[in-house]
Amino acid sequence: MIYIVHGENLSKSRALILNQQKKLMVRYKQEFSIQDTTPTDLTSKIRSIDIFGEPQFFVVNISGAGRTNLEDYIDVIAQTPPHTTLVILSEKKLTASNIFIKNAGIMKAQILENESLVTGTSFDFVDAVMRKDRINSYKLMHRELDRDKDPFELFALLMYGLRSLAQIKLESPSSSGMNPYVRSKQKNLIGKYTEDGVKDMFKEFYELDLKTKVGEINPEVMLTLAVEKVLNSK
Repeated sequence: MIYIVHGENLSKSRALILNQQKKLMVRYKQEFSIQDTTPTDLTSKIRSIDIFGEPQFFVVNISGAGRTNLEDYIDVIAQTPPHTTLVILSEKKLTASNIFIKNAGIMKAQILENESLVTGTSFDFVDAVMRKDRINSYKLMHRELDRDKDPFELFALLMYGLRSLAQIKLESPSSSGMNPYVRSKQKNLIGKYTEDGVKDMFKEFYELDLKTKVGEINPEVMLTLAVEKVLNSK
C-alpha cells in the first residue's frame, strides 16, 4: 500500500505513520530522504525481501526534494509490491500541482492530509520545556505518555517549539510570517538561550532521532534526553 502523508502538522503525520505501522504489526521501518536516494536505490529497497520474511515498511521524506526531477521516482513507486508499505512524507502541505499528488491515481496512493495547526494539551508540555520549567516539564511529559501520546509525536512537538524559537532568536526572515501570538511567546523566551545553544540543540535532536531510528535507544529515552538537553541548554 502507498500513502502520501502531508501537511504542516509534522507530529500528526508521524502519529499517522506510527499507527499504520502498529496496525500492520511491522516491527521496523526504514526512513530516508528522497534527495539522498536515486530511483535505482529506491527500486532496490522496495523490491528487497526481509531476511525474516516480514513485510517491508518504508518512509520516503520528500521535504528536501527542491527542484529534483521526480518523474522517474513516480514510475518506481507505482511498481511497489502489494505486500510492501511505502509512505511518501512531506513536512509541508502539498498543492494540487505537486507531482506526487497529480500522480496519486497512477501510484494507487491514498492521500492523508493533516490539520494545519497543532492544538491540544501537548503544547502545555512543550511550553514548560521551552520555559526550562523542570518540574512541570516532567509532570506534563508523564501526563501525555499516560494518555498514550507517542514519544515520537512529543519529540516532534519539541522540535516544532525549538524551530519556532530559532526563527526568532536567529532573526530568520520567515519569522515575519509567524502567528503573532507564537512570535510574542518566543520573544519572551529567547533571553534564556544563546545562539550557540540553539544550534547545539538542533544537532543533539538530530543525533537522538537518528539513534532511535537505528535502534540504539528507545523512544522514551530519546524524549527524556531531548527534554534534558533543552533544560540544561545555554
